[in-house]
Amino acid sequence: MIELSKEDKLFFFERNFVTLDGLWMLETENECGWDRALKVDVTVWINLMKTILRRFQKYLNIETNTLHDIIKILIFRWSIEGWGFEIQKKGDNEIHLEVTTCPYKESMKRNPERHHVIPKICTGMCHVFYKEVFEDFNSDLTFEVTRSQGLGADTCDFKFVVKNDNSLAQNGFVKPNITLDDRLFYYEKNFFTMDGWWMVEVEKEVGEDLALKIDTVVWQRLYKIIFRRVKRYLNITGNGIQDLIKILEFTWSCEGFDYNVVKNETDEGVLHMTYCPYNAMMDRNPERHHRIEAICKDMCIPFYVPALEEFNPNIEYKRTKFLGVGDDVCDYHFKLKGD
Repeated sequence: MIELSKEDKLFFFERNFVTLDGLWMLETENECGWDRALKVDVTVWINLMKTILRRFQKYLNIETNTLHDIIKILIFRWSIEGWGFEIQKKGDNEIHLEVTTCPYKESMKRNPERHHVIPKICTGMCHVFYKEVFEDFNSDLTFEVTRSQGLGADTCDFKFVVKNDNSLAQNGFVKPNITLDDRLFYYEKNFFTMDGWWMVEVEKEVGEDLALKIDTVVWQRLYKIIFRRVKRYLNITGNGIQDLIKILEFTWSCEGFDYNVVKNETDEGVLHMTYCPYNAMMDRNPERHHRIEAICKDMCIPFYVPALEEFNPNIEYKRTKFLGVGDDVCDYHFKLKGD
């Protein structure tokens, strides 16, 4: 493995977090239609946000679930993700967060093909999952969105009311000074969790076989994007096998793979993966054991094919060994065609 800086890892996880979520939504919509995809999306984010709240409680040393606590956690997450907002205290038991910039809405605005879904995401997604998560966090809390940018307003208004809660009277708010460690904690921790929840919920909705197909396409598209991003980040100008290995080493090191570079020549490259975090996650879950072989062979092999074809169509790619079926390594063999 190569040694990565915190900045390297943050680049990888922060840039690809929203991309991964968006690709899951798009491909689920392509296969199942808008209504079913939105249903899955809401469930994924309810589960993910509940996990995020628990993680931030521990990270921020928060031991209670008051109104002050939920606002503190939310503005911490929003500050990491780049939301613009103002805090408006209305009393000892009511507070409003006025959102001026939503990064998810901005992401959809940059894609003309997604403009028409912005209002649907606001009402069918954002309003629904936040209400579920916040009111689950504190059963005495009432939450509503009174206006939304996606519905034509200048700002979004998130209104929180909790009866018999004097936490706001006792504590004020200061927008957090987010550090590199804070951002890395958020994106690295939740990148894999989000991907896992998407797979679980899509499988519940459409069954194992179609979920496997969607998962494969998502990661095929993601790796094409990752290859392009990493190539620019590392200032790689060529497209040979040694350039490819630099990209894979960076990507795999970020993802947490253990591997050895067995051969790194201009016409041939061989890498042996000795530990796969995705295989390890499935191995820890008895309910996923029966899918390990299919995921290793039916998904992992084609993951890289579109990215490799775009990077250099003259590079051949072969696999013969798989950790998921009991081999001691996963082997990746790259060779220039005609050699």
